Amino acid sequence: MLVGGESQMNNNRGCLIVFEGTDGTGKSTQLSLLANYLQDKQYPVVTTREPTEGKYGQRIRGLYLQRDSCTPREELELFLADRKEHVDNMINPALASGKIVLCDRYFLSTVAYQGAIGFAIDELLSLNSFAPEPDIAILLQASLDTGRKRITENRGEQLNDFEQIENLQKVAAIFDSLSLPFIKKISAQGSIESVHSKVLSEVLPIIPQTLRNVD
Repeated sequence: MLVGGESQMNNNRGCLIVFEGTDGTGKSTQLSLLANYLQDKQYPVVTTREPTEGKYGQRIRGLYLQRDSCTPREELELFLADRKEHVDNMINPALASGKIVLCDRYFLSTVAYQGAIGFAIDELLSLNSFAPEPDIAILLQASLDTGRKRITENRGEQLNDFEQIENLQKVAAIFDSLSLPFIKKISAQGSIESVHSKVLSEVLPIIPQTLRNVD
């Protein structure tokens, strides 16, 4: 099932590139590296993430330590409200002005994480039909042990309520089962540099040269 209609690659529209995957796969690192590369090549880049820093996103972040403070349906509604605000206020305007939007997590994360707590995949995709379809979604994949090690040892952080192993096993399985045409799965087990090279090989062919030097 496609979400948000067909991708529109034309001279008037920018490009939406999203990074997805379980926690600790290097999404933020790879997004930053891609942003720097594209900016050096004179592409107009906007970086963003979900949950956002808006009112709904801040409430979602509060769930990291107390996920049981709301029902699964209420949690899902928060993600949808945050995304609607994000799409209306940031993503669609940036795409309309010819920008390349790099987003750290998008609706596939909702499909995987809310799917892991019992919602049907088709229902979740349908509920996100308002969100523009990515031109490409980079799905970074690494073992859960690798991800947890990066979180706890490399970052020095504790696992939050979304990062517990039982939940992440279900999340990873859902991510792996997704086969939408815009998804490109990349192993994130290697070095940062090797993963970056794989990201570039997938991303560069889909970016129109006409997007360079957009004011």
